[in-house]
Amino acid sequence: MTALPRARLQQLAAALIMTAVLALALLWGIDLQQTHPALVVLVTVLFTLNAAGLAGSSVTAITGMATPAPSPAKATVSPGRCALLWTICGEDPTPLAARLRQTLRALDATGQAHDCTIFVLSDTTDPKALRAERAALAPLLSLGLRYRNRVAPTGRKPGNLRDWFTQHGASFETMLMLDADSGFSAERLADLRAQMATAPQLGLVQAAIRLRPGASRFARLQRLSGRLCGPVFARGLSRLSGDTGNFWGHNALIRTRAFAEITKLPDLPGRAPWGGPMLSHDFVEAAFLRRSGWTVQIDPDNRGSFEDAPETVAAHFRRDRRWAQGNLQHLRVIGAKGLHPASRLHLAAGIQSYLSAPIWLALVLLFGSGAVHATAAALLPLAAMLGLLMVPKLAGLLDIYRKLRTRRRRAIVWRALWAELALSTLFAPLAMLRRTGFVGSVALGRDSGWLPSGVVQGQAYGTGRIPVLAGLAITGAVMAPQALIGETMTAALLAGLLVMPVTLPLLCAPWLVPWLDQRPEVTSARRHDDIKRYYDASTGRFLRVGGSGAALAIHRPLWGPGVTSTVGAAAHINALVAEAAEQALGQAPAQVRDLGCGVGGTLLHLARQWPEARLGGLTLSAAQAQIAQQHLDARHLRGRVSILHSDFALPTTLPPADLALAIESHVHCDSAASFLRAVQLHLRPGGVLIIADDMLSDDLAASTAPDAARLIDAFQRGWHLGHVSPASSLIADAKAQGFRVISVTDLTPLLRLDRLRDRALRVIGPVADALGLARVPLFANIIGGNALTNAYRAGFMRYQLMVLQLAEDQSQPAAPLARQSAA
Repeated sequence: MTALPRARLQQLAAALIMTAVLALALLWGIDLQQTHPALVVLVTVLFTLNAAGLAGSSVTAITGMATPAPSPAKATVSPGRCALLWTICGEDPTPLAARLRQTLRALDATGQAHDCTIFVLSDTTDPKALRAERAALAPLLSLGLRYRNRVAPTGRKPGNLRDWFTQHGASFETMLMLDADSGFSAERLADLRAQMATAPQLGLVQAAIRLRPGASRFARLQRLSGRLCGPVFARGLSRLSGDTGNFWGHNALIRTRAFAEITKLPDLPGRAPWGGPMLSHDFVEAAFLRRSGWTVQIDPDNRGSFEDAPETVAAHFRRDRRWAQGNLQHLRVIGAKGLHPASRLHLAAGIQSYLSAPIWLALVLLFGSGAVHATAAALLPLAAMLGLLMVPKLAGLLDIYRKLRTRRRRAIVWRALWAELALSTLFAPLAMLRRTGFVGSVALGRDSGWLPSGVVQGQAYGTGRIPVLAGLAITGAVMAPQALIGETMTAALLAGLLVMPVTLPLLCAPWLVPWLDQRPEVTSARRHDDIKRYYDASTGRFLRVGGSGAALAIHRPLWGPGVTSTVGAAAHINALVAEAAEQALGQAPAQVRDLGCGVGGTLLHLARQWPEARLGGLTLSAAQAQIAQQHLDARHLRGRVSILHSDFALPTTLPPADLALAIESHVHCDSAASFLRAVQLHLRPGGVLIIADDMLSDDLAASTAPDAARLIDAFQRGWHLGHVSPASSLIADAKAQGFRVISVTDLTPLLRLDRLRDRALRVIGPVADALGLARVPLFANIIGGNALTNAYRAGFMRYQLMVLQLAEDQSQPAAPLARQSAA
């Protein structure tokens, strides 16, 4: 242990002291006269093992909360050539192909394309899956992607990597390891390459990982837990590990010269599950790298580093079964000669994480059945253990909480904590039961085998009768002894009640697991309903108030050159859109689509401007669609102009458009990226998209000012917006999805922000918000409008007109960006 730096020794000492105090408190709470000495020793040892694990996690999280995020390194020498290695085996190739395309573009945009090469290393064997894989990746081969499918996929993922290493390893200084569901930004890659270039002895740097948003409740639970605890835990683990970090198998940059020294791991002697190939090879590779003299670091910054969480409980447990066997195999590695003490701690932590499940179950049975007689004093260490379970969550909460400036955002975080705590408490008994079964299976010599996630089909872990039978068995095991030795059933009933937090979720598993596996669209659907109600209730008032009704406009008036009336200002955006469209297309469009068309004012204007065009609009609001139909009938435009009551994020029967418009509507989508995906349902390749909307200022000093978050939050709540993004973010998402940016024009100088009504709203808006009236459409509009106007005055917002073109061939490079101002 003398090799450990002082900071790590301090953390270790704190964890050991906490463990010792808890163990002594437990002994104090056991009735030693009524309990067999062997059981006292057994319970104390089991309790101490789990207390050590919880104490270590708590100290790590607290340390992480007090540790600032590290600053990115800057390369002083060339980082050399880098290979990005995606290993796949039967996974769905479609999302992978999209990530690969985006990465290829991002490497080019960051100037890394000349010395970075992407490899897809496939072990897919199923003929149908292999055909789909090749079809999805074929268009990317001309862009520089290198793809290889092994004819004889031996040795699993390590064998796949060794084959690549034999052929190509010597040509690259570093390699970025990625799984099929991994994502890694080019900017993050540049940071890690710079970090490795400045540290010649750095053999591996493991990036912290974020979970992407999932569709199921279970995936969302995992992501919520990761967002609460992950950042502080990663910082604490990084500090604890120092130059003896760990490897999680993917999202890590590795020096090829270092990996060459340990690429062939020895098989464990004997038969599986204890012998044979090591299923959790990544921990061992990190330990062997450190033993060879290379440093291994954990970079706690999780920005730009992603993976998917299992969507179902069954998928999670299938993976966990393999990890259980792999981590228990480390019992045969932890004593290997020459390993660094910190490497042994990493291995020990992995082993303990799986042994903790049968330990908890044993403690529940021993205390609940009365085999171990406890006094009231035993409640103190048990309560302390529950407190330690909460420490990483609370540390993560406080870390997030201190960065938030509005009460609403802080309330959201508190709700997230309670939701995560409730769902984790329900899921914990299932995890304990299954992990106990996994450990028992390995102990009995049953090999799980190895199948990658892309091809695994098998037992639906967590469902069926097993959890219910286990819950009944635990209840019987604790109640029966109490019933036999007691004079009444009171003690037996009390024992059954005490174990209900464990048994009730097991008894409810046939309903709980399917509920967790469900993929509700509650948030999106609820927000869409809010938008519908908001516009159904407000559209008539929008047209009556403000003088823009004659222009059929419910967007912001623009006071351009020569505009002298409110009606003219309300219609001015239509003239700007028509001019921009003709310049971008070189002619009038034949098909036009207005996404979020309101009552059709822009479409009617363009129908007059382009008499040969056919135009269609979509709106979520039934009231807006009805008003629009009345104006179409009055102008005899039915047939040439159509208005649909529909969500533009869904496909329609309308033909692909040459021109798509989004005037103050794209912000109602969940994100700029989801809006751009929706646009591609309506726009033909080569078509033009024009967006006119409120966007965050790209001036970071302004957008991060203390009042910015408060105003943007009120704006977003009041007008029921899905997101508010800066123009630069929208541009980046557009380029990633195959759009070319033609121009961005700042229309902010054309806004009037000090009208009499604006002055009145400065008083009414904050009062309405303070009274909680944001759910009332009239006051919601006032709250959002006042916040937006103040944000413009403070320079936090800009009103932008953006012209994009969907490339005919999406592999074409983005066109140069022209920036203009309406001033």
